[in-house]
Amino acid sequence: MHLLIVRHAESVGNREYRIQGRYDYPLSEQGVEQAHALGQSLTDESWKPTHIYTSPLQRAVHTTAILRDYWATRDTVVTPISNPNLQEIKNGVLEGLTWPEAQLQHPQLCETLTNASSWVPIPGAESLKAIRDRAQLVVQSWLMEHHNEDKLWVVSHGGFMQYLLAALLGSDRVWGISMPPTATFEFELDLSQWDITDQQNPFNPLLWKIKRFNDTQHLTPIDLEQDYYPGDCLVQ
Repeated sequence: MHLLIVRHAESVGNREYRIQGRYDYPLSEQGVEQAHALGQSLTDESWKPTHIYTSPLQRAVHTTAILRDYWATRDTVVTPISNPNLQEIKNGVLEGLTWPEAQLQHPQLCETLTNASSWVPIPGAESLKAIRDRAQLVVQSWLMEHHNEDKLWVVSHGGFMQYLLAALLGSDRVWGISMPPTATFEFELDLSQWDITDQQNPFNPLLWKIKRFNDTQHLTPIDLEQDYYPGDCLVQ
């Protein structure tokens, strides 16, 4: 199975330095340009998707539509499938706020988040285990519902994708990674060998390949200079 995981393009919430979470911001003008840049870049690839999955939040849906349309004029149109499990991490009472706004509205919570060395629950937010479980459900659905010849595009969010990548790679830790909008991660895996664990298969890198990781070659230096890109969600 061929798999391309994409972070959505820049949203208005990103540009305003907001803790977005599930707050449904549209793409910014720069985000639309970023999505077109990635779409144009993907036309040069040797493979096209047979299935497309997207978060239902509009910043992901719009990114998906732009990418899909670069293939729609060349070949069969693939209808994107909306999957609520691909949504961004739910950040409860902090969603939609900038950090200064959060400090004004929830000063004690923000002080605790700033000074704590371990996880602090945010009222109304997902727990870390719930996020991890959701990511594992997504990966299991790919493994159970698809075949080796399938080629998937998946558009999701920077916060949740950290958990999604950990689940796909079988990591017992979730590693923080700063990924710009439209950053791409590409994998190839042999589904016929995935569940055969009593031999040497899990340790055979010929069966599981990382083709690109946090790739941003299609972005401009101005895109990469921005300092607000990790701000889709807040996980402490």
